[in-house]
Amino acid sequence: MPLSSPSALARALVVSALAMAGLAVGTTAEADASVVGGTCAPSLTQPVRLSDALDSGPGARALAARSSLDADTLLHLAEDETSWVDRCGQVYVVDEATPGPQQAVADAPSATLPDDVFDLSSRPGSDRTIYLDFDGATHSGTHWANGAEIVSPAYSIDADPASFSETERAQVFLAWQVVAEDFAAFDVNVTTRTPPASALTRSSAGDRTYGMPVVVTPTNTVGDGCDCGGSAYVGVFGALGATDAQPAWVFTRGAGTRSRDLGEVISHEVGHTFGLAHDGTSTSSYYAGDRGWAPIMGSSYGRRASQWSRGEYADASNTEDDLAIIAATAPLLTDDHAGGPLDATRIAVGSTTDGVITTRTDTDAFTFTAGGPVTLRVAGPATYSDLDVRLTVLDALGAAVAVVDPVADTASDESLAATWVSTATSTSTWTVVVDGTCSGDPRQAGRYSDYGSIGAYAVSLAAGLPAADPPTPVTQPTPTQSTMPSASPAPAATVPATPTPTVGAPVAARFLTTRLPRARVGKAYRAVIRFAGPVTEARVDRRLPLGLRWRVVGSRIVIRGTVRRAGTSRFATILASRDGSVRQQLRIVVR
Repeated sequence: MPLSSPSALARALVVSALAMAGLAVGTTAEADASVVGGTCAPSLTQPVRLSDALDSGPGARALAARSSLDADTLLHLAEDETSWVDRCGQVYVVDEATPGPQQAVADAPSATLPDDVFDLSSRPGSDRTIYLDFDGATHSGTHWANGAEIVSPAYSIDADPASFSETERAQVFLAWQVVAEDFAAFDVNVTTRTPPASALTRSSAGDRTYGMPVVVTPTNTVGDGCDCGGSAYVGVFGALGATDAQPAWVFTRGAGTRSRDLGEVISHEVGHTFGLAHDGTSTSSYYAGDRGWAPIMGSSYGRRASQWSRGEYADASNTEDDLAIIAATAPLLTDDHAGGPLDATRIAVGSTTDGVITTRTDTDAFTFTAGGPVTLRVAGPATYSDLDVRLTVLDALGAAVAVVDPVADTASDESLAATWVSTATSTSTWTVVVDGTCSGDPRQAGRYSDYGSIGAYAVSLAAGLPAADPPTPVTQPTPTQSTMPSASPAPAATVPATPTPTVGAPVAARFLTTRLPRARVGKAYRAVIRFAGPVTEARVDRRLPLGLRWRVVGSRIVIRGTVRRAGTSRFATILASRDGSVRQQLRIVVR
């Protein structure tokens, strides 16, 4: 399948061919939307943007009859220029290359590496698999490249593609750790070990063993003219016959070769296969975040904290529930530790105990008795954890004596971890409750709620006070079946801080978009006006510039078309609710 850049790809949509292929509204040619793949009578002469297919073709309902996606999802995806339709009517995403210069690969100490980085598994007992394929692959008979054979070279950062250097092995290991952490809350095995074909294929509705391979390769081997960072079909993880829509791709020429960035792109592409759309804004397909934080389905390159999102940041283009969508295919893990003092997990001085926070409401409790000063630290994996820890300490009577929730302007290892020091000299019993927390109001740049603050952590309990000069946190060796990527050792204690409360979403109808991008005469234009709250009607009051039209799609007013003359048009948008109406003045400047 050609994966061409917008300038290189002709948008030739053959509407009559679509109709002949069974894409008329109400068709029952493929009534089961969960079925993907199989033989295909091509509906298009070549891939086209999804927005063009919906504008010039038979519409969302007709395309949904052929795709594995419903009409509302198709309309939402069509707002994003990275969404495409292949010749068979299936939707895929072509992701842009990394913005700006790529960071150099750093050597990793050999002591941190397992013996075989191609035998890593985060949860080997799971029925679901995410297979990270770094050592080259060959595919044929898929929707990619129109079914032709695709030979993908192995991941490489040097002039020797035939073998893996120590540095390359380190990048594979660290990238795997990033992906394992992003999916730590779900019942899915992230592995670099080649699985049997049956572990990646779903043959029937009763088949509970399936997965998704991700090929990491230097260049785009599935199309022409695309310097993109990756590509994947949307909503095919766990679909019947989805092997035709496998694998997902990461191209290091566009995504970079650095481990952290590779891990972020892999999780992003796998997110598409689960059915996730991009987290962007009204002016960009990708939101890059701020202050060390970004959504995984945005552009999280170089961010210390990347999390699954539901679009709580200002001007968000996507408010879908990432966690619920993933959990529909890869269920959340069952709770591993009780959340209160009565059934708290007992730990001992000198021990390290692992856990996973799976939802914003999940709390894990641990209890211990100590006869003198102790230092307790709770932290996710150093440099790549998704979990921001809040620690509440209770005495033997259940009264809260401390809350530890470090706050920083920019996300860091220390702001995401929590350390508590007891200076008691007599024997005392304590209970500590671990919770995922927020960094403030998510509508402020770089702040996030506790929605995506989930993942693996370790509770370390040590006798005595912390050392004055603590060791630098390092990542630990391979997790086992019952242990996710390990946390960093305990550094110096942090000062207990008052937790920042999560700001609840206001109930009033309100606009999230306050300005629109400029338009150019004769050029295709698209803008999205986001709104939220108990809206009963949304509309545009007064005429738009000649050539533009609007429609309401979910919680968005979508404006699109081709402007015919220059000028400035001012108009109002109105939200009606049971409590009244909200009016906002906007303008579109046309040059």
